[in-house]
Amino acid sequence: MNQLSAAVIGLGRIGQGYDYGPVSDDRVLTHAGAFAAHPRIELIAGVDPDPRERERFTKKFSVPAYPDIATMQEKCRPDVIALCTPTNEHYAVFKQLLTGNPRTIICEKPIAPRLNEAREMVQLAKESCCVLLVNYMRRFEPGTRALAEAIRQGRFGEIYKGTVWYSKGLLNNGSHFVDLLCFMLGNQVEVEFVRKGRDWNDNDPEPDCCLHFGAAHIYLLAAREECYSLHSMELVGTKGVASYLNGGEEIRTRFAAPDPTFPDSNALQQPGVCFESQMNRYQWHVLEGLLQHLDTGQPLASDGNSALHTLGIIDAILSRLQTG
Repeated sequence: MNQLSAAVIGLGRIGQGYDYGPVSDDRVLTHAGAFAAHPRIELIAGVDPDPRERERFTKKFSVPAYPDIATMQEKCRPDVIALCTPTNEHYAVFKQLLTGNPRTIICEKPIAPRLNEAREMVQLAKESCCVLLVNYMRRFEPGTRALAEAIRQGRFGEIYKGTVWYSKGLLNNGSHFVDLLCFMLGNQVEVEFVRKGRDWNDNDPEPDCCLHFGAAHIYLLAAREECYSLHSMELVGTKGVASYLNGGEEIRTRFAAPDPTFPDSNALQQPGVCFESQMNRYQWHVLEGLLQHLDTGQPLASDGNSALHTLGIIDAILSRLQTG
């Protein structure tokens, strides 16, 4: 397959920001960084209304940055575009990007703030023959994928309970875990409201709730981001426990075995099988998944339809907040 050209719309944290500061050379955490590092992608443009973001983008990546999409489209028409603007801008920006006939749009999560907008985005991408990848990047990360496969194979037995701790809002960070649970446990979900909680930055609710995936009851609990970030999950099954720590940077497992001290009981082995995490290169793995899809037709781990399903669950949780 020929090399693809790429651009980043929105040069904030996930667009380029995580590439600055005390990070090691082997980390690939942003769209710009991934495009620039991958041998099959040529980063050709960035777009942001902030001149300071444009300046540091151009300085770091030696490619032009434009104040708006229209100006970029006068100069170039990238094959792959990362949409990294704030969520409430996704719908309008997505429609504008489609006028340039990109082959692929990688849209940051959540796909849109409202279901009707998300549905239209998925339909427009289909009508435009544009591949829509939504950046729930954990679905592409090898350690997370290995854990998900072990769960599906029954290595932990029947998952019957679990806890998730998230901070910095349901839409911003909690949605990652809602999506990840669907990836690991399936799409049949019922929402039980527990507690309203507060809003992060006055616009992103932080409720506590329980999600029922069949017989598995997973409790989603909000922590306080201003104290420290907390992004972790523990799934408890009849044969073992999976712990997904620090947003997936560490994956621990323990499996049941006869207790050497109490012969009539089982105990969890310490430690169990290790799934090596590659979260330090998560955006690289997203690109690898995209290229495999474009090369071979292999289904995307996260696309418009899966993201629409996740947003539907988020919407159901938010609806419970309104009804009390």
